[in-house]
Amino acid sequence: MIAKLQTINFAHTALAYCERGGQLLDSHKCLGSCDDIYFQMKENNASNDQCRKQSFHIKIRIAPEDKGKLNSQDWIDISKDYAQKIGFHDNPYAVYIHEENSNKEHIHIVASRIKENNRAVDDGFTNYKNMDFCRDMENKYNLRSVERVLEKYKKNQKFVSKDTRIALMKEKISAAIKNSNSMLDVIDILKKNNVTIKKVEE
Repeated sequence: MIAKLQTINFAHTALAYCERGGQLLDSHKCLGSCDDIYFQMKENNASNDQCRKQSFHIKIRIAPEDKGKLNSQDWIDISKDYAQKIGFHDNPYAVYIHEENSNKEHIHIVASRIKENNRAVDDGFTNYKNMDFCRDMENKYNLRSVERVLEKYKKNQKFVSKDTRIALMKEKISAAIKNSNSMLDVIDILKKNNVTIKKVEE
């Protein structure tokens, strides 16, 4: 299982995407269409004018080989456990299921960060919380254990990637640097070796 959390300021866009791509599975302190839910979340958040990003957008997915292991109630329970783990369990949130009954089945959660005391739920260390949560759910529902780079780091272990493309890419880059006098030469050699180069604008 893998969980990803974004802190966002575009809740309506996220809700519309979730509604368009699947169906509402569960909700807490909100109901109706994505427009209705957004309006209710906006009302909940109205008293806090300090927090710029007032919502969470979470995606939780299982490995393809775990297809069929979770039913709707399992996903609802998982979303509730996740809300408790991150700390938005008392806030308005909506859960949508996408690609149901396929090997890409996953859920989205869009949640308000603003609590009843008008303070925002902390979004610090969510990567570690996600990692621990997924491990707990893998054990609870007998799902495939997904290897995580961050978990190796947390345990102070060296992560060894099984992706054979990485070593090949390193070789190509090293060879290009060795045989070049400038960055333009490096890029030219890499392009000739079928390596796609993308320039990042600063």
